[in-house]
Amino acid sequence: MNDNNNCRIKIKYPNGFEIEIEGSKDFVLKQKNELLSEASLSKEENLEKILTRKKSIEKLIDIQNNIPYIKIRVPDLDIQLATLILLTAYKDLYNEDSVSAITLSKSLKLSGYIPKRIDRALTGLIKEKKIISIGTKRKRIYKITDKGLTTSTIKIHNLTAEKPKQQ
Repeated sequence: MNDNNNCRIKIKYPNGFEIEIEGSKDFVLKQKNELLSEASLSKEENLEKILTRKKSIEKLIDIQNNIPYIKIRVPDLDIQLATLILLTAYKDLYNEDSVSAITLSKSLKLSGYIPKRIDRALTGLIKEKKIISIGTKRKRIYKITDKGLTTSTIKIHNLTAEKPKQQ
């Protein structure tokens, strides 16, 4: 095979993923264009999902003194799911990836949950890797992970979805 007709391209994604394409010039250009069009489509899909989740959160969350809280009382919503929903609200409405334990406690209390110790109430979420806890005592912050975001997005959608009217 003649090496003069071969081209090679390496593409690095921001998340660290790399792909290398080697072959004829036409093949390499075709593959590159397909990859770039798929990447732009996935960005648009992610943006659409975030906007949909934001609209659903606005139906479920209210804000008092700049602190979001869950305004709908749902019997099957425990403190862990409420925490995931509130962390998602902070992420989508305030662009805050991490929330202090004190602020989260205020949000939970406004939502009608009164935990004695948040750190103990949230150990299950930490073990399931749905949230990350950083720091100790008064300087502790909580951060939602992708797994936790998926769980809360599903729950938010289920809570805010239009229920069919029964006759």
